[in-house]
Amino acid sequence: MSLNYKTPDYFRDFKCLGSDCPDTCCQRWEVKLDRSHYHLLQEKMTQDEHEEKLFRDYIYVNEQPVTGDHDYAFIRMTNEGKCPMLGKNELCSLHDRHGIEPLGDVCAFYPRVISRCGSDMELSGALSCPEVARLCLLSEQPIKLTRFSTSQLPRSRNYPIQRELPQNPFDYYAENFRQVRGGLLELAALEDVSLNVRLYALAKLAHQISTYYHRDCASSNSDRLERDLRQSMDRENLKNIQNYLEQDDSSNPLALLVIRAILEIKITQFPDEKLSQIAQHAFKNLGVDSVNSISDIPVEDMQRVYDSRRRLVSPAMNKKIERYFSRYLCNCLFREWYFTMPDPFTYMQMLLIRMAMLRFLFYSEARLELLLEEHEHADGEGQRRLEAELDSLAISLVYNFARAVDQNLSFLQLVYTAISEQDMFNFDYSLAFVKF
Repeated sequence: MSLNYKTPDYFRDFKCLGSDCPDTCCQRWEVKLDRSHYHLLQEKMTQDEHEEKLFRDYIYVNEQPVTGDHDYAFIRMTNEGKCPMLGKNELCSLHDRHGIEPLGDVCAFYPRVISRCGSDMELSGALSCPEVARLCLLSEQPIKLTRFSTSQLPRSRNYPIQRELPQNPFDYYAENFRQVRGGLLELAALEDVSLNVRLYALAKLAHQISTYYHRDCASSNSDRLERDLRQSMDRENLKNIQNYLEQDDSSNPLALLVIRAILEIKITQFPDEKLSQIAQHAFKNLGVDSVNSISDIPVEDMQRVYDSRRRLVSPAMNKKIERYFSRYLCNCLFREWYFTMPDPFTYMQMLLIRMAMLRFLFYSEARLELLLEEHEHADGEGQRRLEAELDSLAISLVYNFARAVDQNLSFLQLVYTAISEQDMFNFDYSLAFVKF
């Protein structure tokens, strides 16, 4: 079977910034080593006394039950949370000395994510990398796929495929994956439609098809899927959703209650993470510094302040801000596979919660209010400078959020369990997250 090599156009020419990166990725990770690269590193590093000590002190074999050779060993971070192999210039000393060959797949390929979806080999980028976040959020289009060449990869052969669609002809969940994901992406990318309308339409569609399309579903239902996907894109349908959202002026603190609970866990368990510090500042900007703890302030008061901040955004600036979240949304839908969840709606509800968390942190940023006010009175050059500052604010938030939440599987599992226990994988709760 001949393969098609696809990647979002903004990611095709990605290059690591190296020592110019504003925040090295070589920190605060538990870096996996597959068996073959563990032995290659052992061979190379034991030839030098200093490197041999680094190998002995920081690289250890995984003693837990493993799922394969890919997590055979780990690189332990230093007490400062950084990779022990980093040099003074914030570059990998092993790469500098030995080249790409002995490096594990995680180190060699990050932030690249390679997946095989039938006859398509897909290359996407993790938003936890500041440069990927910049390329994605500032891209000209939300999602446009283009061809890439394996010669652009760090290793053009034996590159790691991180997920692959099952080829079982009776797995109807897998069989219709490309069709459904394509429909979700097409809907998410309709930027002439407001973000809230698209989010509601995505949640409604995912809920509707999940009644018959889910893990272990007994039939293909391709025709029904195609009909429901086409209906979700119908302009009259989207207009009806817009009218519904505009008529609903109720204030529901449910989303903020959930966000507050999730971020409180982050702040308590991981106080040194950059995202925890961002969250603390966000709550402080909503008046939480006047009480002993985040949970002491009435959620209605926090909602009132948050809503007032949202209203400060002009239509022109709101359109620019919505583009950031649209780019994040499309990157997630393409790079992450809802196939790992029991059904599309479960995935979409989790994504809605993450989107609501991002929006809360963005609109609660102290600098945003001043920036918007300055932008309103600035001349053309001043407005461009302020918009560049807004870009930087969004990029910093997204890559820190991706590091602390999107790529923290144990934390996502904790959130998933809590939402499940509260029976919130229910379409009745989606509206609160959509409107937040």
